[in-house]
Amino acid sequence: MEKRFAAWAEILDITILIGTLVVLGAWILSFPLFYRTDGPVLLIFTAISLLVIVGLRLSTRHFHLWPFTANLAFLMIVGGGNISSILMLVSAPAVHINPKSSLVMTSIFTSIGLVFFSFYEILLYLRKTPKSIWILDDILVHLALVPGGISLIGHIFQNPTYLSMSMDARVGISPLEMVFMATLALSTILSNPNLFLWKFLKGGLANQLTFVGLFINQYIAPVIYLLIAGTNWETKGFGPELFIFFGGVLATLGFLLFQAKMEETMVKNI
Repeated sequence: MEKRFAAWAEILDITILIGTLVVLGAWILSFPLFYRTDGPVLLIFTAISLLVIVGLRLSTRHFHLWPFTANLAFLMIVGGGNISSILMLVSAPAVHINPKSSLVMTSIFTSIGLVFFSFYEILLYLRKTPKSIWILDDILVHLALVPGGISLIGHIFQNPTYLSMSMDARVGISPLEMVFMATLALSTILSNPNLFLWKFLKGGLANQLTFVGLFINQYIAPVIYLLIAGTNWETKGFGPELFIFFGGVLATLGFLLFQAKMEETMVKNI
């Protein structure tokens, strides 16, 4: 089963690699895919970050002489670059954002997700996922999806606060970008059999249904709330739906942490 999952993960990585190369080629030729001026677009810097992450994975698997230090160096560049992007947009957005420029900054949401992925990859190259109550690797992968989840709510209900920055509507997470990030997350999970999530899911159908329910609840609960309560984005940028979403994330991660603690206690008592 692990070999099959690893093969699927590699197929997904290759798909991301090809997809990002196409995106980069389109930007270089001045014909970016699904480009629009009134909404988020898949940016060249995001494509480069994704390309580096999956490129390093594939290189490590297939080139036995591939230098270990190169992985750390490139991932530091990706993580550090996205942290710098966040700081620039937070500290002086008016200086770094130009709606008339063809050079578009990576959104804060996108950069947060890429920082989590980069940190996870660095840890994984330094050591295998440990058997510990502090399931850091699981948490990092889960948190990397949070920005995309918020943007998904924005796309469904056309909330400009969740979609992009008001100064430049292009700076946000586009649907194509969400597909790439979700595919990367799926590949990440499939390629690491040491994640606590796998150990929990192997516990049986009840465990599988419980996790699926908690995970889906993160995205369904705020949507249901907005369908019932209605939306009025002209008077407020965000509402209880954001806290409902974060509550779902905390519930899922808290549940997994609790299960990890229970397993550790059971092992000690044997």
